Amino acid sequence: MGRLSALFSRKKLSSAKTRLLVDQLKTSCGIFLDPTIRSPNIQKTRALKILREIVSRSRRDVLQYVPERDAVLECALVLVQNYVAHLRLRPSPFKRFRREPFADAKVLFQAAIELLIPELLDEVIDTTLTFLQTENLWKVEFICVEILLFVLECRSPSAPLLSKLIDRIEHLLALSDVRQVRHVLSVLQSVIVSQRWELIEYSELSKLVRLYHSSVMIGTSRNQIYELRRGFEKCLKNLVPLLSVADLYAFFVVMLPLAFDTDMSDEARIEFGSTVEHAAAKMALYDPRAQQRDSFVLEYLVQYVAAADPTRSILACKVLTKLLDRGQHSPPEFQSPTVFHMDTYYGIVLATEYAALQRLLMEQRESLEQALLHAIERHSHRKINLEVFYQLLCTLLVEAPGGFTASAVSCLLLKVQTRFLGYTADVAHPARVDEEQQQHANRIHATVMAVMTLINWIHRAGSMNAYITRVLHDRFDHAPSLNPPLRERYRYAPHHISWYEPRLFFDTLELRYGLWKCFRIAEEKIPKPARMRTKSYRDRRQQLSGGTLNVFAGM
Repeated sequence: MGRLSALFSRKKLSSAKTRLLVDQLKTSCGIFLDPTIRSPNIQKTRALKILREIVSRSRRDVLQYVPERDAVLECALVLVQNYVAHLRLRPSPFKRFRREPFADAKVLFQAAIELLIPELLDEVIDTTLTFLQTENLWKVEFICVEILLFVLECRSPSAPLLSKLIDRIEHLLALSDVRQVRHVLSVLQSVIVSQRWELIEYSELSKLVRLYHSSVMIGTSRNQIYELRRGFEKCLKNLVPLLSVADLYAFFVVMLPLAFDTDMSDEARIEFGSTVEHAAAKMALYDPRAQQRDSFVLEYLVQYVAAADPTRSILACKVLTKLLDRGQHSPPEFQSPTVFHMDTYYGIVLATEYAALQRLLMEQRESLEQALLHAIERHSHRKINLEVFYQLLCTLLVEAPGGFTASAVSCLLLKVQTRFLGYTADVAHPARVDEEQQQHANRIHATVMAVMTLINWIHRAGSMNAYITRVLHDRFDHAPSLNPPLRERYRYAPHHISWYEPRLFFDTLELRYGLWKCFRIAEEKIPKPARMRTKSYRDRRQQLSGGTLNVFAGM
């Protein structure tokens, strides 16, 4: 019995035996041959058998100590490379259910890695990347992606791999090998998509952010790194959703000064700002546990909302809108100013827990109002800019649908209306007012009306609704140019009023009275409209009853 157990026992290999097996493995894998002729000369059955014996019987301390440990990993990479190539380059679909020639290569490769990490993690990653470079495999992107994913499936953290890949990109850029960098970036994009990046740290992103920022800033010269900016941008946007809350905030705070404080062209600022917007869309500005942090971000952005540079101002408004937006309302509703009718259903979901955001807005109310007032006065001449300001105001009303927000936005709208009443008042003297200024004033007043109707639709108070509806209908009858939608050119009929009429604009006392009854007296609310069913030919109930209803209706 003892002899039988000894026969089946698997004794651990000694250091000498391990080194001997490694030498045999190198010969079987053809590690000394040129890569172009190696594949047909691999003794796959013998190589897999030797590698299996090494990973199953070698002790961790012995394998990590012997100098041939890198050779074990290189031979395993050769076998894995052939395994992936056979999977992708299968000659016939009829061989799908047959066992692949290198079927065990992946398992044995990962078993070899498990014996070397975490003590030799850096060496494992360096050996893998060096192998891909030496074998000229970066241009065969699918093989590189699969090999790196095999590495990530082990207990190896992803942050060191990301850092070393970016170091490889920097090295190739120093050699002006743009074609190779493009392949490495493509591989990195595919690897990032996988959900194996839980341990990623912000510090590992700093190099990638710097490379992307440099590639965008240098756009005027159109040099080699400029051609790679899309690859850097895609890598960053793929990584942002995988960051932890703390790392995402740190990443966002570092990108803000790069977007706003550095000198770059307007095109470059807009391009780099798109990544900042993408990061802002994944964040929540009003976290009750980080009120001081949120105040800092809001103060910083409000400062640039009032900037004299239109590009900085518009970008700050966009980023602030993304930070406030929970993504639960329908974006098309806020793309361009429109009238929100009281009896119409809109796919807008109002926030229910907004106490932290409201406190933040109370703190920054004066500075935010002054910043928006200056921004609208300076930068709203372009229709697209005015739509950005409109989206920010709508997002504020939806994300903090309380009396304070409604009153603060109404105050701001009245001040905006007063600033732009001068253009309308002088229309009786056409020589004094430029036509372009008049078109601009019309768009401003139409935007004010759109936001007022949204306030009315959200809070649904009878007195406020009666007043806003009266002004809206007076404009429809006598001055439709003052109502949404925004137009590039306005046409005036003979019966349209083209001079200042008080009944066509909002009166401060009337509006305050409506807000007072709504929020102080708690006037009875108008019921919300129900969502109407849309006709669908897949709805069996509509199919069965449609004909009968048509007969009764005389159709």
